[in-house]
Amino acid sequence: MIATVCSISVWTGAGSVAAVQSSMPPLQQPTQQPQPGEPPLFGEPNDPRDPMQRQRLEKMEKARQADRQQQLVKDTDKLLDLAKQLKEQVDKSNKDTLSIDVVKKAAEIEKLAKSVKERMRG
Repeated sequence: MIATVCSISVWTGAGSVAAVQSSMPPLQQPTQQPQPGEPPLFGEPNDPRDPMQRQRLEKMEKARQADRQQQLVKDTDKLLDLAKQLKEQVDKSNKDTLSIDVVKKAAEIEKLAKSVKERMRG
């Protein structure tokens, strides 16, 4: 029987096989809904009606906000320190010379300021 199936598929060609495949109904996968309290299935959105899930999401959001605030404080403190260092270096220089360190410090301040600005927006 297997030999006959193989010879028929070879004999009929690919066009017949495609016609048979297109006439078959598509396979439907069963949809499973997670029970309340269970994590959602992979690729499924979170269930906003689940109070435990909502509580977890709120807790995670608060933790993210606290981390973001701590990082902002840390970065602005560093920004202030760098600005003071730059001021001291500029005060020490004269009108004819500007050291490479001053230019590097200014670039570092600019980079950190952009980072702080982006973090404040997002």
